[in-house]
Amino acid sequence: MLVVMRHRPDTQRADLPLPETQSFRVSDLDEARAICTEYYYEVALDLLDRSRPLAFAADLVRLGPVTVGDIRFGADVAIGADILDAYHVNLPVAGAIGSEHRGAITVASPRRAAVYRPGAGAHAGRWSADCRSLGIRVDRASLEAELEALVGRPIRGPIRFGPSFDTTMGAGLTWSRMANLLRSELENPHSALLQPLVAERYAQGMLSGLLFATDHQYAEALTAHVPPARPRTVRRAVQVMEADPTHPFTTAELARLAGVSARALQEGFRRHVGLSPMAYLQHVRMGYAREELRHPVPGRDTVAAIAHAWGFGHLGRFAAAYRERFGESPSATLRGR
Repeated sequence: MLVVMRHRPDTQRADLPLPETQSFRVSDLDEARAICTEYYYEVALDLLDRSRPLAFAADLVRLGPVTVGDIRFGADVAIGADILDAYHVNLPVAGAIGSEHRGAITVASPRRAAVYRPGAGAHAGRWSADCRSLGIRVDRASLEAELEALVGRPIRGPIRFGPSFDTTMGAGLTWSRMANLLRSELENPHSALLQPLVAERYAQGMLSGLLFATDHQYAEALTAHVPPARPRTVRRAVQVMEADPTHPFTTAELARLAGVSARALQEGFRRHVGLSPMAYLQHVRMGYAREELRHPVPGRDTVAAIAHAWGFGHLGRFAAAYRERFGESPSATLRGR
């Protein structure tokens, strides 16, 4: 069943992608192939041992440019795609997947993720019956736009990722935990990650996180020193946020509007505002949340509903930040005390 978490009618925007989840359990090879094609790519899928029936299971969540699927076949299969139109990561939870991509042989395991880039195909020699993996599809245009925003200049894609990265330490561990958290939230129908304002920022975090987790030709540029944005540029970003606080801004988008790189804008905000761009946006949204708490709609508004509507995914942290800023709890404001 398709599960769609919708934002509050008074703050939802038509241009904000709605997160979606889907679960499948099929035993027919053609049905499994069709599901993989719909959510990923056109694939060739074959049983390697006809004595063991297929038991395909897929639990999927799509947040705009990022699709994460928990995939199991329950039988030994060979799977491959002749053409990839997106970046892709295989992150096994159990078992291993050996594959060939652009002439390189890679073995993905729970300790090492395999990375594939658009253009050429990828083929797994054998996906064993006991293997379970997160298959992560990342939209090409979105990832390359995120990289351009971070480095502050045009790039020539595709990004030449290394064939794999370590998921046991550093940025690779962080990114794998982000992917696994998103998968685990499939079991929570009221997850904050499925609220559109939160989902958009989480997906953007996965894009930038992947760029820091992997080796590629722009890796050094991501960590090089950049001068901060000037106060005029910072003021421009502030004006944009305050004029449209319900828009799902990201640092990358604000940087494009201000005409600087994302890292320069972050440094400019740190120096001249004392907050990151996203922290400042939350500051603005908290002010609007307070107004809703002070003037609630009877029978509809609760602290949790208002917090989630304005993009605050963790109710406890929202309440603590609210109390620190306004000197009272959100529930006290709601009660008019």
